[in-house]
Amino acid sequence: MSKVKILEIADAPANGVGKQIKFSHPFTELDYCLALFRVEEKYYALTDECRVCGGSLSRVPNLQGMFATCDKEECQINIKRGSCKFDRSLVTPTYKVTVQEDGLYIEI
Repeated sequence: MSKVKILEIADAPANGVGKQIKFSHPFTELDYCLALFRVEEKYYALTDECRVCGGSLSRVPNLQGMFATCDKEECQINIKRGSCKFDRSLVTPTYKVTVQEDGLYIEI
């Protein structure tokens, strides 16, 4: 695993709000599209694709507790675990976010 910078701290989402982050991994050159959320000064990142219907989790940026709602069928995904609220077998990948002086990083 490696740590990859995804965002400057100044560009981080406000509390209770999400943001879409697109980047290429500096070593593998794979493209990623993540949904980044902030809840009570903690950051949560997960793949920005609902495993239920393929919708975006960051296009409806406001959270309902710890759940993000996708933009297609309004499926609710737990941002901490990546699991669907109504079918826990449907899970989207999550990433640990760390805050450093120069920005936000994920372990990938």
